[in-house]
Amino acid sequence: MKYFTIIIAAAALLALSGCPKPAGQAPEAKGPLPVKPLQEKVYRFPLPADPPTLDPMHITDTVSDTVARRLFNGLVRFSPSLEIVPDLAENWVISEDGLTYKFFLRKGAKFHNGVEVTAGDFLYSFTRILDAAAAARNEDVPSERAQMLFDVAGAQALFEGQAENVAGLSAPDDQTFIIKLKENFAPFLSVLCMSNFVVVPRDAVEQDWKGFAQHPIGTGPFVFDRWEHDNEIVLKANRNYWEKEVKLDVLVFKVMPDENTRYQAFLNGDIDHTDIPFGKMADVNANASLKPMVQGVTAMDMYCYGFNCEKPPFDNKLVRLAFNHAVDKEAIIKNILEGRGEVQKTYFPPGSFYFKADSEGYPYDPAKAKAYLEQAGYPDGNGLSEVTLSIDTQQLSRQIAAMVQEDLRQIGVKVSIEQSDWSTFLARVYAGELTFHQNTWLADYPDPDNWLYVLLESTQAGAPGNITRFSHTQFDQLVRKARKTVDEAERIRLYGKAEDIALAAAPWLLVYWRKNLTLVQPYVKGLEITAMDRTPQLNNSRMEDVYLER
Repeated sequence: MKYFTIIIAAAALLALSGCPKPAGQAPEAKGPLPVKPLQEKVYRFPLPADPPTLDPMHITDTVSDTVARRLFNGLVRFSPSLEIVPDLAENWVISEDGLTYKFFLRKGAKFHNGVEVTAGDFLYSFTRILDAAAAARNEDVPSERAQMLFDVAGAQALFEGQAENVAGLSAPDDQTFIIKLKENFAPFLSVLCMSNFVVVPRDAVEQDWKGFAQHPIGTGPFVFDRWEHDNEIVLKANRNYWEKEVKLDVLVFKVMPDENTRYQAFLNGDIDHTDIPFGKMADVNANASLKPMVQGVTAMDMYCYGFNCEKPPFDNKLVRLAFNHAVDKEAIIKNILEGRGEVQKTYFPPGSFYFKADSEGYPYDPAKAKAYLEQAGYPDGNGLSEVTLSIDTQQLSRQIAAMVQEDLRQIGVKVSIEQSDWSTFLARVYAGELTFHQNTWLADYPDPDNWLYVLLESTQAGAPGNITRFSHTQFDQLVRKARKTVDEAERIRLYGKAEDIALAAAPWLLVYWRKNLTLVQPYVKGLEITAMDRTPQLNNSRMEDVYLER
């Protein structure tokens, strides 16, 4: 998803809204409307955690991403219908062989410090992601997303310290940025829509490389104002935004880890949208004022669990298969999510040119689960040490984990549940410390490459995306070939064969695809929730299009 001003505005709103309602009590028939307008058009945006970073080159999570998308721009972006449309590049030309991308930048776009954006800034921004030596000189780690650019000619050579620049990147003039690939990469334009590949101002970064993550400067519709960690991030409207007039004045990201706290704050009129906690969906549907406030669609967004395929007992695929068949996903969706999900039967969601619609996934079958355990050498779980399931601090995560824990107990597996804050959890999972852990993913780009390659190909192990450290030679060969293939029918064939391998190997415990159902205040206008949004983060929703009628 200044400080003094916000406190005054919030205090004024609370003073006018009357006594707070008891927890869980629905608003009156007219809904949670403020008594009178605020002096500033302030959008209060809940976040489930404090972002680990606001430096685009290090963003790997949805919490950081949702703030960054309001601060920065790239060459291209996704529309609400997930089409690739111009951003800072007015247009582009791709050579007949598919290897050269020439982007023509719009004139007049400026960074928040008033400096006009040039192609040289994009050259610097892309080079910075790949320059591991420069990161080291600035006491920083290399970008976790550098490998996403390795198809650019000379990119890997710079990353490995074998070159001083990237041969495939050039800026012949201020308005032209050229990228040359060493071989075809079918989803390349989609990759460029990711928040990692935005433009940053060289002078500001070089003055304080590591500090840039705490006081970012971009070109986006909102300008960074202040970050009070674990409390709020305040952005102000960019009144010189190159694209359009921003109708909001202030965008306040309020860090609210507990989903029930977020829900109650929404009912009290203290935030402008929220996710719906487990156990509350029936209340929302039964409430004539709340039900019309629900927006959202089934998203390209999964909730499942990952096995560390390098560590016992999960280096044995029979154990992984046993766990998959032991968990009743339908019960989780019905009893906890109240229908806000679809059983995950595949490793790539619907919504793109490829989807394995005939997959059965791993149907709930405790008898089959026990048989797999016995084949693995653990009859009725005997001889299997207690397993730790690591998750984040969200209450929903805890409730789902508790049901998984009970289902596994039924086949003789003992599971303890460990919770940690999001930043700590990410660091440990990237380092490969955890053996059985929460594995969530919201599409960076709507292409099977973003799932089957990024999340499962062996060279992507760790922070690049493959947090289960799954490794299978034939699988790797198929997904590598698919990303280099332009013909869509051939890509479908290759991904189908690769996914058959993944389904047989079971590196994940598949659970569900999320429905991003979100409560939105009735005075909020222009908010369009997309299939690449996770709630309450709403990463892909364009806040520059939002206005308030109150």
